[in-house]
Amino acid sequence: MGLVSELRRRNVFRMAVLYAVAAWLIMQVAEVIIGLANLPEWIGPTILGVLAVGFPIALIFSWFYELTPEGISLEKDVRPGESTTHVTGRRMDFIVISMLAAAVILFAYDKWWIGPPPEKSIAVLAFENMSGDPEQEYFSDGISEELLNVLAQIPELTVISRSSAFSFKGQDISIPKVAKQLNVAHVLEGSVRKMGNRVRITAQLIEARSDSHVWSETYDRKLDDIFAIQDEISAAIVGALKEKLGLQVEAVPRVIAAANSEAHEAYLRGRYLMVQRTRAGIEGAVREFNIAIAIDPDYALAHAELAIATLFLNRYILGDLTVSEAIARATPHAEQAMALNPALAEAYAATGWLLSMSFQFNAEEVLTHFRQAIQINPNYAIVYNWMALLFLELGHYADGFAAIETAVRLDPLSIPTRQNYITQLILRNRLEEADREIEKFASIAPSRAATLQNWRTSLGGEWANELLGDLDGWRITPGQEHWRDALSPQFAAIGLETEALTISAPSPRVLRMLGRAGDAVALAEARLAEDPDSPWSRYDLGMPLAGAGDYVRARPILEERWQRSDGRISRYCCLFTADDAAALIAVYREAGEDGEVRELLAALRDNVRRLREAGMIWSFLFNSVDYDEGLTAYLSGEREKGLALIAKAAEDGFFIPPNEAYLQELYDDPGFAPIRAGQEARQKREREKFLAIVCNDNPYKDVWQPAEGTCEQFAAAGGS
Repeated sequence: MGLVSELRRRNVFRMAVLYAVAAWLIMQVAEVIIGLANLPEWIGPTILGVLAVGFPIALIFSWFYELTPEGISLEKDVRPGESTTHVTGRRMDFIVISMLAAAVILFAYDKWWIGPPPEKSIAVLAFENMSGDPEQEYFSDGISEELLNVLAQIPELTVISRSSAFSFKGQDISIPKVAKQLNVAHVLEGSVRKMGNRVRITAQLIEARSDSHVWSETYDRKLDDIFAIQDEISAAIVGALKEKLGLQVEAVPRVIAAANSEAHEAYLRGRYLMVQRTRAGIEGAVREFNIAIAIDPDYALAHAELAIATLFLNRYILGDLTVSEAIARATPHAEQAMALNPALAEAYAATGWLLSMSFQFNAEEVLTHFRQAIQINPNYAIVYNWMALLFLELGHYADGFAAIETAVRLDPLSIPTRQNYITQLILRNRLEEADREIEKFASIAPSRAATLQNWRTSLGGEWANELLGDLDGWRITPGQEHWRDALSPQFAAIGLETEALTISAPSPRVLRMLGRAGDAVALAEARLAEDPDSPWSRYDLGMPLAGAGDYVRARPILEERWQRSDGRISRYCCLFTADDAAALIAVYREAGEDGEVRELLAALRDNVRRLREAGMIWSFLFNSVDYDEGLTAYLSGEREKGLALIAKAAEDGFFIPPNEAYLQELYDDPGFAPIRAGQEARQKREREKFLAIVCNDNPYKDVWQPAEGTCEQFAAAGGS
């Protein structure tokens, strides 16, 4: 009998597997116990060392000994025909399977269930305004936010962002419950009483698990000493945390002081308005930051925040400035902030975001500024959000998701951050996780949760669900007009042309979805005439021209976009998408430039690879990895594979544009005819499903009504 066979007979291999699985489970349990009981760190390595020593001993034991009905015997003493190693082997198999099942459960718990909060974590709640004047709310909020910003600069300490920590303001909720929702171990709360030129600040640091005070103090000072008070408080808090948690802090960060108290108060009012994230709030913040700078021209923090607030007022976010105008107004303030204080995290954040909005931005330069901001302030949640969006735009899908996960950890109750996170879960087909997150999200943002829930259920081509979801969101928050822009392309998808063109200002994209390529070109040209210096307006003309077959004019615009993308395709706006690539391929093929076609096809394949590796699914109305891969295969000459993937994408609910000149080869293919027919059938089915709801006791009548004649036509066609 060979050595391998003998090792197998004596269950040595089984013992190796059994021991490895058991050792892994022991280490996982030990890690939990060490953490909960605050045992010395050397215990973990000691257990690992003992287990390592025991491994060869177990194998030697398995070789020399055998388990018999009479007990453990040396293998050489067991008479032939009486060996029970086969029975022992089956028992060992059962034990291994049981342990593996336990390991899977432990792994799932560790990955998907929220464990205890990190010990080195804190939330700074909004200090209560005790001044008796609601107009002083900005001051108490500002004091607590500045303390938060000081603590956020400590690398070892996880500090929850302002938007989440301040969301409990005015609520009668216990500290342990707050800490549980924010997943932190400590909470800082306090109050501020401002009386003339004096201020009283009370602060207390609480351990959430025991709801006990770690430290508390009251400070009575002149208002001129406000920065010194905050430095005293932050030093005391850090001192308490250092002693309790063993933080390694060489020097406590200091509050960024203003030279003038009036400038500081204007800055605090600006921050108070800015975090409201409304157009009126941002416009008010701009006014206050300008006041602060007028009083103190060297106030770097006010310059940085003014640059950020100004960028929020571009027409794609909260204002009506063109991108060019927003950039022009923000640039001098970002530059001034950097010049005045090159160690200011907000200066790097403002500069990075400003650079990212430029048409010719350098991605590495932007990321360098964002990373520097995070190095200065490791808990800068909004910068992680901006980094995530940039990564996704660049096609770094895995990095983008990782940045969003960090942003959610630092700012768990932020509405846009949580929405981005849930969106990414859905796009990765992690639907059970998404459902749990949507359920929690409904308590803080019911309108957006309704939208996400219906979008999630639109998987598989249920287009009406997505449309109804946005109408639900609009009904819950009727004052927010952004729903109009979201609904327009969805009306176009189900073939309600009048509704699509009247609910908001028409866009070239919606016109192209309706098959009106010429009108899309005319509208894009008109927008470029309004803002001729904007490269974004010029780009918006490129795809309509390609869709209309005007390749001569489309070519330089698409090529500029392609060169700017540095040879990389992304599924996200606003670099160079798969649709852009398909259009430019048609341009090059008509010109007989095969080398350029091959380069674009290689980039398309690389984008699909990155999407797949990141776990992206994209089986929805406007996005599908299957469509991207199918179109790439089709344009590469793999006709059957391409059509099969395009058909799968359409079946899963992707909307294929109906009248684009650069896709004419696909349209003319006999194999595409059933795909087109299937999409038209789905369009009719989803339109009828939608109209059956809104034409009979319309639940959305307070915010929206079907166009005149739509329901009459539906009824005449037999709808009910």
